[in-house]
Amino acid sequence: MNKSNTLSQQASRYIRLVTLAAITTVSSNYAIAQKVEHSAPAGNGIYEAVISNVDGHIYVTGAGNRTNPGGALYKINPSNLSIVDSISLKENPPFGIGINQKTQLAYTSNTRTSSVSVIDLKTGKLVTTITNGEEKSHTREVLVDEDNNMIYITDVGKPGNIWVIDGNTNTYSHSIPNTGQTTTGLTFAGSKDIIYVTNMGDNTIGVIDVNKRELIKSFPSGGESPVNITSDGEHLFVTNQKSGTLTILDKEGKLLKSIETGDGAIGIAYDPVENRLYSANRQTGTTTVLDAKTYEILADLPTGSHPNHVKVNPETGEAYVLNKAKGGRPVEGEPVKVDTNGDTITKIN
Repeated sequence: MNKSNTLSQQASRYIRLVTLAAITTVSSNYAIAQKVEHSAPAGNGIYEAVISNVDGHIYVTGAGNRTNPGGALYKINPSNLSIVDSISLKENPPFGIGINQKTQLAYTSNTRTSSVSVIDLKTGKLVTTITNGEEKSHTREVLVDEDNNMIYITDVGKPGNIWVIDGNTNTYSHSIPNTGQTTTGLTFAGSKDIIYVTNMGDNTIGVIDVNKRELIKSFPSGGESPVNITSDGEHLFVTNQKSGTLTILDKEGKLLKSIETGDGAIGIAYDPVENRLYSANRQTGTTTVLDAKTYEILADLPTGSHPNHVKVNPETGEAYVLNKAKGGRPVEGEPVKVDTNGDTITKIN
């Protein structure tokens, strides 16, 4: 064997070793980042969460259930997931939640009482509860514009509409009507003048001009029953509950990718630290982790009975999944069934 062939073989062997090392390192990093670190009880009838950038705690809404009615906002330690405090909201049990990090005011959607509550996280006190004058309103998802101190809440109706609350006075300002059929989720995608909403009833994404106070455009979500939506500023990420898919679209409505994540895909979150996506799949009991650049599925993690909501700490990239308990009406003469895998919070790190 001549010298040039020997050098060529050595070079090839070196390249293979370097490539293998790089693959191993990447795989190792993914493995570390995509594991269930810990799960713990999070309250009674939990739904959604926010993370305060002041005290670092997770605040989880609990609306109670048939066997244990009530309502509260639970304060959870992000390290060990222990409940360190709670704020009673029995008069208006909370479901959805948003936070203004500048004022440290949290806004909860109270579906059963057609209202929105304002809670001061600094004092742990209820500030006020807001209604819009209508007898029935299905308040659901909350979106906060911190720059202008405006709060937007979807009101699931036929057609849907959006409440607008003035955060300076914490009063109902007006509604944006006719946003689509069964409007559920909403997000900004860069500009705070435009809101993108999911319309479950007609499988569309609605584009809302908040200054004109109207729907200016709509386009297909790429799946069935689009329920929640988020964005990285350039793309729209949509969970489609009936088709069990995560769809990625540009802001003009072009479908870029459709990915099967699991039955009952509902919760969606974007991680700006690691550029990842999380889809909580309620019927499969899993949370899917994806690369937000390649859209490759990195992991499917078991996260409780009914994964319902995902919240990502934008500073650390840590993800927290809220898992609802399995429901069912009590049967007379039979013991109450307790779902030990429900009403929990799961940390992914």
